[in-house]
Amino acid sequence: MRVLKQIVAVVITLFSVQLLAQDSFIRGTIIEEETGMPLIGVSVVIDGTTTGSATDLDGKFNIPVEAGTYGITVSFISFTKLQVKDIIVKEGEPTLLGELFLKSASEQLEEFVVTAKAVTNTEAAMVTMKKKSASLIDGISAASFKKVGDSDAAGAMARVTGVSVQGGKYVYVRGLGDRYTKTTLNGVDVPGLDPDRNTVQMDIFPTNVINNIVVSKSFTADLPADFTGGAVDIELKDFPEQKTATIGIGFGYNPSMNLNSNYITYGGSSTDFLGFDNGKREIPTDGNTDVALRGDIIGQENSAKGQEFQRILRDFDPQMRGYRANSGLNTSLSASFANQKSISKGRTLGFIVGASYKNDYEYYEDAEFNLYAKPNQKDETELIARSKQVGDFGVNNVLLGAMAGVALKSESSKYRLNILHLQNGEKKAGEFDFMNNN
Repeated sequence: MRVLKQIVAVVITLFSVQLLAQDSFIRGTIIEEETGMPLIGVSVVIDGTTTGSATDLDGKFNIPVEAGTYGITVSFISFTKLQVKDIIVKEGEPTLLGELFLKSASEQLEEFVVTAKAVTNTEAAMVTMKKKSASLIDGISAASFKKVGDSDAAGAMARVTGVSVQGGKYVYVRGLGDRYTKTTLNGVDVPGLDPDRNTVQMDIFPTNVINNIVVSKSFTADLPADFTGGAVDIELKDFPEQKTATIGIGFGYNPSMNLNSNYITYGGSSTDFLGFDNGKREIPTDGNTDVALRGDIIGQENSAKGQEFQRILRDFDPQMRGYRANSGLNTSLSASFANQKSISKGRTLGFIVGASYKNDYEYYEDAEFNLYAKPNQKDETELIARSKQVGDFGVNNVLLGAMAGVALKSESSKYRLNILHLQNGEKKAGEFDFMNNN
């Protein structure tokens, strides 16, 4: 029995050493210089060895090596060889070479066709997409995110020509409201959380999980038909270049809205801070309950129907108005994790997970909500107020988002699955003086 335990320990140790040795990689992407397209099947070999790899569907290569200094040779038929020297590889870290460009060789060869997915996460690729697109498009790439330091998609979208962002989250294209804008995630429709809006809040997507954002400003057959201003497509990363983990914490303060002792709110439920109700606001009857009318139980309060009627009344929340309290600071939290792993020869698994949370407060004093109408007299053209509401009100808006994506790539195919959950809760309370002139 002791010998068996020793053998198992040795096997586990050797397996662990093998795993640790594979934590160092040389990674990069091979691009055709003339077209900006990725090259498939390009040979990448460590100088002086037979160790190497061939690029996959996206033009990427991944060579596991031990720590040290290396040189590589990149070669492909009809292209000039490319050599990269003095590549320093550290233990337990991937070494990223970025994009390597191959020039066409001068020899005249027979025609051949390379079909591949276009690289879209660089500025050069984005410019090429705009030039070659049959429709009017614009966008921003992951390379631009890194330069400008935007933390979410809403901030990045504000830098796209012809696009503006309202309230830090809703996208306007060419000056048209968000109801005229369509949002898709990897080409799949994303429903908006607000029934009065067609687009989704853009601030729920952290930029470190986004490959690029493309805005289509004209119609083509492959786009949804329910937009007028523009269609915004957010493409998530499938295979991060290296392991990344981010945590973000933010606070906002407005002197008239945050930490204000006149802020109006009400009790609500214990889970309001997460954006959903725990059932406290539900009507205390089910769909099958036959509720008696008040007139039918007068003088019969102790009957079965009378007792049921009283129970329903008692189960309603007795709080019927708001109260003054201190508002909190605007708070935002975000976290994400992404990585890729080689699970077998020719197969790579990429995954990414992220979550975000926002809690904002708004408070307005002497706000007015008025209803105007034209007088019945034909000669009167000025609108008059039919009703007025003047008072104070507070709003607490909570946005909770979570997403997860996994992708599997082999030598000839790629599969990916993305899951997205959004939760939005809005809690309002106000005190108004109502005047009716109608």
